[in-house]
Amino acid sequence: MQVGRFGGYHAVLLMLCSLVVLLYVASQFFVLPRTLHMRMACRMARMIPSYVVHDEELRAYSASRSPVMHKYSLREYRERGAKQPLYFGPQKLEPMPVLFIPGNAGSYAQVRSLAASSWDQYWQGRMDMPAVEFFNVSGPLIWYTIDFNEDFSAFHGQTLHDQAFYVNEVLRYLQYLHPSADNGVLQEGEQSATVALVGHSMGGIVARLALELDNYLPGTVDTIVTLSTPHAFPPVPFDRSIDQVYRRINRAHSDPMPLLISLAGGVLDTQLSSDASSLSLARLGPPESRLSSFTTSVAALWSSTDHLAIVWCDQLRFKIARALLRDYEHFGRLFDGRSLSDVRDARHELWRTILGLPNDAASAAERRRAALAAAHEPGASISKNTQLMPIDLTNKGSALLRQLDVEDVKVHVYKALAPPGPRQTYTGNVTDEDEALGFEVVTNLSVGPNAERDPPYAQTHEMFVALCTRRLSLEPMSEYPEPAYCYPIFSHAYEQLPWSPTEPDGLFPQARVPYAAPAYHLNRLFLSHEFLRAHHVESVRVEYTRKPAAQPAQQGVPSIVRLGWTESKPLILRGKPSWLRPQTWELPGVPPASLLSSFDDHAALWHWHAPELDSALTAYRFTLEPAPCALKRHAPPPQMNPMLRILSASTSDSRIFPSLNVSAPNDMVVAMHGAAPFMPPPIDRGLRFQLWHLDTYRSSAFSGVYSSQCPLPYARLRVSVHWRASLALLVLRYRLALVVWPLGVLALARVVSGPSLSPFAALVRLMNSAWGAMLIAAPVALHLLVYMGASLGAPPYTLGIGLPSLAFVWLGPALAILAYGLAVFLSVLAWMGLHGFYALGHMRLGRLGPWWSPVAELPPVVDAWPSRAALVAWTRKRSTCVGAVLLAACIVFLPHQVLVLVCTLVQAGTALRSYAALRQLPREADAARRALWEQRHSEHLWLLQCLLWLLPLHAPVLVVWVRNVNAGFSMGFSRAEHNVIATAALLALVYIHAAPWTLRALDSGGARLGTNIVYGTLSLGTLVYGIRYSYVLYEVFVAVLVWELAQRLWPLTHAREASAEHLLLTPVQHLAVPPSLATPEPPAIEHLLAKYLETLEAYMQARTRVSDAMQAGFLQLTRAKMALGGTYGQRISSDAYDARMSAQLRLRTASDVPETERAPALRRRAGAAQETATPTSTHGASGFDPLYQFSGLPPPALKAAQRHFREAATHLFNTEGPVATGSDVWMLQRRLEALEQHIDTCRRT
Repeated sequence: MQVGRFGGYHAVLLMLCSLVVLLYVASQFFVLPRTLHMRMACRMARMIPSYVVHDEELRAYSASRSPVMHKYSLREYRERGAKQPLYFGPQKLEPMPVLFIPGNAGSYAQVRSLAASSWDQYWQGRMDMPAVEFFNVSGPLIWYTIDFNEDFSAFHGQTLHDQAFYVNEVLRYLQYLHPSADNGVLQEGEQSATVALVGHSMGGIVARLALELDNYLPGTVDTIVTLSTPHAFPPVPFDRSIDQVYRRINRAHSDPMPLLISLAGGVLDTQLSSDASSLSLARLGPPESRLSSFTTSVAALWSSTDHLAIVWCDQLRFKIARALLRDYEHFGRLFDGRSLSDVRDARHELWRTILGLPNDAASAAERRRAALAAAHEPGASISKNTQLMPIDLTNKGSALLRQLDVEDVKVHVYKALAPPGPRQTYTGNVTDEDEALGFEVVTNLSVGPNAERDPPYAQTHEMFVALCTRRLSLEPMSEYPEPAYCYPIFSHAYEQLPWSPTEPDGLFPQARVPYAAPAYHLNRLFLSHEFLRAHHVESVRVEYTRKPAAQPAQQGVPSIVRLGWTESKPLILRGKPSWLRPQTWELPGVPPASLLSSFDDHAALWHWHAPELDSALTAYRFTLEPAPCALKRHAPPPQMNPMLRILSASTSDSRIFPSLNVSAPNDMVVAMHGAAPFMPPPIDRGLRFQLWHLDTYRSSAFSGVYSSQCPLPYARLRVSVHWRASLALLVLRYRLALVVWPLGVLALARVVSGPSLSPFAALVRLMNSAWGAMLIAAPVALHLLVYMGASLGAPPYTLGIGLPSLAFVWLGPALAILAYGLAVFLSVLAWMGLHGFYALGHMRLGRLGPWWSPVAELPPVVDAWPSRAALVAWTRKRSTCVGAVLLAACIVFLPHQVLVLVCTLVQAGTALRSYAALRQLPREADAARRALWEQRHSEHLWLLQCLLWLLPLHAPVLVVWVRNVNAGFSMGFSRAEHNVIATAALLALVYIHAAPWTLRALDSGGARLGTNIVYGTLSLGTLVYGIRYSYVLYEVFVAVLVWELAQRLWPLTHAREASAEHLLLTPVQHLAVPPSLATPEPPAIEHLLAKYLETLEAYMQARTRVSDAMQAGFLQLTRAKMALGGTYGQRISSDAYDARMSAQLRLRTASDVPETERAPALRRRAGAAQETATPTSTHGASGFDPLYQFSGLPPPALKAAQRHFREAATHLFNTEGPVATGSDVWMLQRRLEALEQHIDTCRRT
């Protein structure tokens, strides 16, 4: 490979730049957590696991005879050394089964963290009786897990089907194993228990697919919990069956859907993108049957997790196990009752509450549904059945806490019907939502024990919030001038926020800090406008003590109490930063008097919404700048610093930044999950900012500094794009583009150059030609079409780079240029590999020498179908038998991916042999012969490089098949995928390349047009469907193989007689005689053929002599130019070099010179000497010598050039020799033409 040829240095330079860029982006991806100031804050879970195998019992119960029943295994988790009792007093315990489904290459032992947590919570270390809080639960959770032999289910759709089939058989067995008899605790008529499914990664897809198969028993599953499961699209779309599975489970369902809970790890999950785990972003299922969020939003965790840690994270596993126990406790185990719409809403709200997920980013409809579900018994967060009546709202004395002997009680009553106001307009159009207010309470006072969510801490009531409404039927009483009915709010209605110390100890969050403890978190109660309206709340009564318990004080945490009205609808921040220009917003954005007439009645929460910040591919740097007014007033240090939370309105992803500095700028680098590639456009867009201005009480010195003229400690919020973190975010979403797009670039280069050039030379020509602009224009054009809503057989958001936003119009061309660099890199790597193996074989190490040393002979060209005898002989060859066996095995047993791998290896060997033959050509070989070998080698390289780029698409499925064979011959036999068309076409083309003969491809205009069409289709298909539907590439490549095969087989069926224009002029010792000339003919034609070959040999020898003479002549002419120096404007240096000025030494033998001989000049002075009258031939009369036109004293190099050029002219036209010999090139060429015409005439007659 000549790198300098065709301007190859530019391609190599672009390749090196692409590799440098890729390495830099990869380095930024690995340091992304440090750039975002994030780390995983999970505590380690500990347990002593043991497992009971149920394989024999399951196979005995199941009627299925599928081989998966022997491949997979069912196990039951138990704590080692602990024996579960069957009775609790007279009550028989009815365990509730939960099935854990591992994911791609996952282990069954991953269940141990969740199972151990539920075991510990129910029994609390004692095996004689359950915990007091779970006395009403019918029994403990008993966990089962499936051993899938660590199958790679993410790459193969049939493996997902097998696992889902096995799950359904297990569900039937578990219902048989755990019947629910009516023992007074369970609901009447309940006979069979529902089974909750917990799936990790692709195990969540298996759980959803199980409900769609024919062997699913309806009414078995009503709860599915998925952890880091890609619900929206497959993470590796290399197999069409995977995409079919996703289409099946994501279609609209009319039957009651189970409650689907999806939790994703977030940015730290580097194995797959968490975008696909968002059910709300993917719009999967109705909102009331789905709950989707990220671990960064889970209360007391607030940390991102990696793909595996989400299973064993101690803070998360505790909440999942507790939610399962509370779900069964409150709503029983009967499927029909648990699937009712109001019950499902209540279960949805229960899971959201126990997980501690914020509801601030929910839509108005979802907040109304959550408000109604909050009063659903059991599990309600507000108790309308517990009414405290009547209460005098005008009396500021304690009516609730005094019954608990709480001292120094402060009472506030806020009337919802008459909030502080009047509200004023801050936008052009005022609606009810603009003027709606919500009620906010933020405190670290104890609000009572929270049995639903947290471990039982010793907490008392230090704050009580009651919702009050007046009854028109009540008559005014003297002792109660303003009577009202009030009902309390339970403690689990409060949301947890982390504490915000003035001097933080390291990054937030920290695994060692127990944020669930009262001293380390804040309790937040937010009553939205929808909540107040749904429950007809007229007044909110708050009682709290100013002498709290000593538990928070032991940690040096002051008492925080902030309450009041806040905007139910956030303030809008318009605009967004560009890639080079930041955006700055003034805070709070509107005059505070436009919001509330009384600044003192505003709660601690300030809420903003930036609807244009919604990209999951962009990392932002936010800077909160302190307010000059607060600095001028010299505000004292706060008791607890302000805190900021950023939420995604589309995915509920969140990030909390406590301990903000009030006197210096605060920089925060944030990457949120929002509008993502290959996902539907979100309905709710943007980021929401929640700033809590925390303080102890209203009358503190810190809060007294701020007023309506200086409402906040921060005056501006600046946002800019963080380039390095944004580049790192692209790696996880577009790493597949670097695998599939180089194939499209290679196909485009094939369209530009044809098969004559090697892939490297074609790539160089692509970049140096106008077609190189297609690398930029094609992705841009596709992006614009997708932006305008074009649908090319698929949803627009799945085409190209999967983003219709114009802000990323540059991403497609950037990926195309990187793909070009990778295509060049593979071409260089392939050449280096061929050269290395050739050098190894050339050294003849061991037995490798004969294999890598082929004879540099062109194989014969076959222009017609062979005879019957030749076909019979061909079928007996070993290579033919091996190919037939492979094809038959792929039809019966082997998957077609095996044949792709074998064909790739065979094609590599073929390319190596053609490369060795090309290297062994002698230097004196003619150009035509070398060109033929180069073209043949180029054809081999084109197919080899295409197969190398397609090999990653087949390797995962091949690994799955190998594991199936390892599990049993029947599994490998029944689970193989056969593609006869693809395997036959590929096998035939590889066989033709490796054969000792060759087939001439069509070389017409129509054939070239068809070739450009098929390769152009491959290039365009790679660009449009390559990333999201990668399996389409091989299907298009099969069409390319069929066309290449048809081009070679078509001339055989339409063989023509060879004409004079199609005779191949090659050296006689390596001549491939056309079959039309090699057929048996009369002796006259044989004589003409022999004479033609002799003449052709003479012609090639004469051409070689002409070429050698011309080369020598031009070499001497160059030397003559250097000798003449600046005479003809070619100065070599400041002093021209002249060969005539060089010193010369001439010797002559004295004995051969007569004494009378003198120098010519001396002879002229002494007189003419007597000389021989007969002149020699060297001193004969000659005409004018043209050399003297260049110089009076021609240099020797110029004379030598003249001599060589005369020799070349003599060989071309033989001007000095006898014409009858016919040894010159011109005469030999005329003789060849005459022989060709004579042969053609004889053939016709």
